[in-house]
Amino acid sequence: MINGDYLAIEKPLLYLHILAGFISLGIAYVLLFIKKGNKRHKKLGMIYVYGMSTIFVTAIPLSLLGEFNPFLFVIAIFSFYLAFSGYRQGRDRNGAREQIDKVLGVFITATSILFYSMAVSLYLIEDSMWITSVVFGSIALGMGINDFRRMKIVERPDFYDRTNLHLNLMLAGTIATTTAFIVTLNPFSIDWLNWVAPTIVGTPIIIYFSKRELAKKVT
Repeated sequence: MINGDYLAIEKPLLYLHILAGFISLGIAYVLLFIKKGNKRHKKLGMIYVYGMSTIFVTAIPLSLLGEFNPFLFVIAIFSFYLAFSGYRQGRDRNGAREQIDKVLGVFITATSILFYSMAVSLYLIEDSMWITSVVFGSIALGMGINDFRRMKIVERPDFYDRTNLHLNLMLAGTIATTTAFIVTLNPFSIDWLNWVAPTIVGTPIIIYFSKRELAKKVT
C-alpha cells in the first residue's frame, strides 16, 4: 500500500491468495472424510497442492508490497513445505529420497532457524509471540531432522509408514493454513494463542489418524 491505497498488482494477488486459501482449506477437510487412494482422493489432493503452492507464491510479493508480517510469511513457507512434501510421500513409493527431497529438508531446516531467530528477537523485546516462534521452530526442526534421517534409509519403506507420513504432512499443512486464517479473525486476546490454538487442537487429530493408519499394518 501507498498512503493507504492498494497498488495495482496488490488487490489481484490478495484475492488470488484468499481464494487459494479457502479452496485449499475446504478440500483439506473434505479429504479427511472420503475414501483414500481412489481417483477422487488423488484429484482433490492435487488441487490442494496447487492451492497451497498458490498461497506460497502470492505470499512472497504480498509480503514485500504491503505491511510485512514475518509470521504470515514464514507460515506460508511452512505450509508449502508440508503440502509439497506430503505430495511427494504420496506419489513416490520409494519414500521420496531424491535430490528435490533433500532440498526440501534443507528448506524446512532453514525455516526452523528463521523461527528461532524471530523467537530470540521477540524475547529480547518482551513480546510473548516468542512462544509461537519456539513452538513452530521446534516443529520445523523436527521435520527437518526426520527428513535427513529418511535420506539415510536404503530399504523401500513400508506402504503404511509412507502413507502415514503423507497423512501427517498433509494434516500439518492444513493446520498451518488454518492458523493463517484464524489469526485474521483474532478470536483470542492473547496474540500467541491465536497462532498456537490450531496446533493444540490439530495435534490430537493427527495422532488419531496416524494411529488408525499404522494399525492397518497388523490387520
